[in-house]
Amino acid sequence: MSAAAVALLDARAVHYRHASGAAEAVAGASLQVAAGEVVGVMGPNAAGKSTLARVCCGLLTAQRGEVLLRGDPLGRLSRRERARRVAFLPQQQPQDLAFTAREVALMGRAPHLGLWALEGPGDLERAAAALREADAEGLADRPVSQLSGGERQRVFLARAFAQDAALLILDEPTSGLDLAHQVLLVNALRRRARGGGGALLVLHDLALAGAACDRLVLLLGGKVIAEGAPAEVLRPEVLSPAYGTEVDVVADPATGQPLVAPRIAR
Repeated sequence: MSAAAVALLDARAVHYRHASGAAEAVAGASLQVAAGEVVGVMGPNAAGKSTLARVCCGLLTAQRGEVLLRGDPLGRLSRRERARRVAFLPQQQPQDLAFTAREVALMGRAPHLGLWALEGPGDLERAAAALREADAEGLADRPVSQLSGGERQRVFLARAFAQDAALLILDEPTSGLDLAHQVLLVNALRRRARGGGGALLVLHDLALAGAACDRLVLLLGGKVIAEGAPAEVLRPEVLSPAYGTEVDVVADPATGQPLVAPRIAR
């Protein structure tokens, strides 16, 4: 594989269990994110999605298998170098921070600063640009503790954007976001992908996954049971056994993208 073709993320046969004797949360899962690509990870509750995301960014260490960031084993990278290559947004954000939204966005600049170094004008501008990108510029001077859930989510997205990592790993990034801001986020991720970045998204919204992602990975019991383009994965015969309920999939009349809905008798 040439240097130009090295994936931003290459997780190979990853295994992880939270406690000795417990079932594996991730049981041999593999996935890749190439430059220019947005990949979605789906699956029912306890499928291993968030655990796999944390392994892929180094917050958890694979007990077997390996994770490569731009071809380098994740475990051999310093924390600063790792943070320059991948930015992570966890599923839940702290609600009681005394920091303002601007200060939170500036936290994303930490991997680019020397020890004890203060943010310079370029860092301040980058944080401001990230707040604009997340439509959170108007929140810049407000304490995060005073924001709504959706506003807080946009601020933490801005922190991830300000980190300027080529790879974003976002766990339920649309949580709390209204429809307009979901679209704004997807458009931001697609712009970054066109610029050579990439994203791995953990998503429960299957219709959004189909609209936002180039490829989808379906997990069940910590294993990849389906992978491919949205039209290949978002099919009733694939989704219904995984989620344990009947679903219907139709093509969006405007875009042709697959739309997924649970079959609910009334």
